[in-house]
Amino acid sequence: MVTEHATTIKCINPSTKQLIGEVPCFGPDEVEAAVCKSWNAFEAWRLTEYHHRAQKMLKLRSLISAQSDQIAQLVSSETGKPLTESYMAEIVGPLDACVWFAENTERALKEQIVNLDNPLLSSKQSIITFEPLGIVAMISPWNYPFAIPMMTIVMALMTGNSVILKPSEKASLTGIKIGELFTQAGFPDGLVTIVTGDRTTGSNLVSSKVQKVIFTGSVAGGSNVMATAARNLTPVSLELGGKDAAIVLPDAPVDWTANGLVWGAFTNCGQACASIERLYIVKGKRTDALINQIVALTRKLQVGPGLDPTADVGPLIDEIQLEKVASHVEEAQAGGAKILCGGMKRSDLSGYFYEPTVLTDVTADMKIMKEETFGPVLPITVVESEDAAIELANDCDYGLTASVWSHNLHRAEDVARDLDAGTVFINDCLFSFACPQVPWGGIKKSGSGRSHSYFGLLDLVNIKHISIDASGGPHRLWWYPYGKPRIETARAGIELIHGSFPFTKLRGVGRFLYNFMRKAKQ
Repeated sequence: MVTEHATTIKCINPSTKQLIGEVPCFGPDEVEAAVCKSWNAFEAWRLTEYHHRAQKMLKLRSLISAQSDQIAQLVSSETGKPLTESYMAEIVGPLDACVWFAENTERALKEQIVNLDNPLLSSKQSIITFEPLGIVAMISPWNYPFAIPMMTIVMALMTGNSVILKPSEKASLTGIKIGELFTQAGFPDGLVTIVTGDRTTGSNLVSSKVQKVIFTGSVAGGSNVMATAARNLTPVSLELGGKDAAIVLPDAPVDWTANGLVWGAFTNCGQACASIERLYIVKGKRTDALINQIVALTRKLQVGPGLDPTADVGPLIDEIQLEKVASHVEEAQAGGAKILCGGMKRSDLSGYFYEPTVLTDVTADMKIMKEETFGPVLPITVVESEDAAIELANDCDYGLTASVWSHNLHRAEDVARDLDAGTVFINDCLFSFACPQVPWGGIKKSGSGRSHSYFGLLDLVNIKHISIDASGGPHRLWWYPYGKPRIETARAGIELIHGSFPFTKLRGVGRFLYNFMRKAKQ
């Protein structure tokens, strides 16, 4: 929604196409000023004890809880998602994250003492410590404009970093609200800075003096961010697209499975990286019943504005996304796919609405089975075997999540282990992004790095090894000068420590002691 050379960004409600606000478009000088301010805040924050950081997080949690109605209304206005989803998918995760990281970060990043097994290193002590990186730059998306950045900011601050957030230009007001919450919670000035703007603003931020870039968005956007960050060798974590597959085994319970698949395909109007965008049903006695139930449930979904409390499915984010979804469906239909329900724009509504759509008779070469649709469309393929379903599911450029649906949990787990994805759900989908305890991230073109959990914390720190030698004795065997006795000592040491037979080890003892006592240069 940004015009070229714009100095402000217009914020549009996709349910109504009405203007709901304007925000500034930060230029390079303003981004640089934000970076300087963030560095100053970091220098003090990095020395703040964990328990003081945790106290701030719990204060933030109280504020989010108290202002949950205001936050939900704002998110639904700016993105069009139903209010239920604004509460459950946007707010619950950050609340849980505040608590879990406040309680667990110090323990997770406690210094570690590492023992070195080689006897020659017995005088040494190794310490592994975890230090904050500095400024973490985040470029967040519009589809979950509160949950995605907020959960990562919580982690970054608990590990001692400062943060600069560039929210999506399609959800700038929510980004500004995030900054206000941290200010209200009493975090130091400059510790969380919001820079609103367009792609140029984001590029200026990535090019600046930051120590880490975390980007969530499209594959094309991630490629651009990585290329820009590479100029300074700035580390990048990417959470990109998905074309997530669901596999239904023949014994899967019809009602449970149908309800889960319909939610997984159409929640947030299908605009989730982990949406179910491909469904492979292994042919069985329940196949027709399952498809019929999916269609019946889809037809019951109420499409409407996000602020309408009865709405199940809101609008797409803008005209571009609406046309993309329509073109994918039209191309599939032209290629022989059958529309079981939906398949039309909702011109009777004033926003960017598209009917929840179920397709069958799709083929693997159709865009709707290869490219990320990011809309309310569920294409179904019936296959003859589990192996065929796994092969089709893995034949994809993406690997964020997948799901397996079955009554037999052991069999479902076997299938899950064969799927190429960062997360595989059994008898559910999507939900774990809101769980701070478990990692989130993908493989292939779905990105790199991990967020959330202990593994996400490690992505936000410098893992430093400190080696201490307290002996003060003679110089080390591997120091200069070299010579034949040193070679023989090394050979004997290998026999002594790693020899396969007792005789070899015994011989190594004598050779080692004899050569160790000799001068290196004879």
